[in-house]
Amino acid sequence: MPDDLNRTYDDIIVRIDRQSEDDRNLARCALSWISNAKRPLRPPELKEALAVEPGATYFDPDNQLDIDTILSVCAGLVIVDEGDDYVRLIHYTTQDYLERIQADTFPRAQTEIASVCITYLSFDIF
Repeated sequence: MPDDLNRTYDDIIVRIDRQSEDDRNLARCALSWISNAKRPLRPPELKEALAVEPGATYFDPDNQLDIDTILSVCAGLVIVDEGDDYVRLIHYTTQDYLERIQADTFPRAQTEIASVCITYLSFDIF
């Protein structure tokens, strides 16, 4: 990946890190879900995944955030593709970049995703 593209992505991550703690955590979580998902997620799926509180016994729909809020905190790295209504990273190089920095920037991403999945499958409704 060209150095100038790396610097651009580095600058965006710095912008994300300068947000409030809640916004920073939301952006990191959203980027983790999007970059680690086995298939593209639709906006309602991402919103629901981000709304699950690990350890909860039920899903609280009031925890769901508007997709525009999620996109905003991701500082331009994420879009909703109008053609097929999937949430996507802005460019294929974004995926490469996030994979490269995951160990340092998102070290617990897969563990946190697994925790959300286990919590979701453990909801009383199931």
